[in-house]
Amino acid sequence: MAVELTESIRQALEAHPGQPLRMIDPRTHAEFVVIRKEVFEQLEHLASLDPREAYPLMDETFREGWDDPKMAEYDTCEARKQP
Repeated sequence: MAVELTESIRQALEAHPGQPLRMIDPRTHAEFVVIRKEVFEQLEHLASLDPREAYPLMDETFREGWDDPKMAEYDTCEARKQP
């Protein structure tokens, strides 16, 4: 369903181009955010991704740091904390 923008909403969008427009229904106090269709589609795509698909890339990106001797300190820092 598509609803046409009112003149005041259009003006508010134009006043802050590229920014989301936050709106509140004065009767129900429900909050809404108006964003461009392209932004919504990007968010929709990101929401459908399985974060586990990024694990191999993260491993590759941080591989050099995993072997850093200072990581041994990090791995034991919880055990060294005072109770």
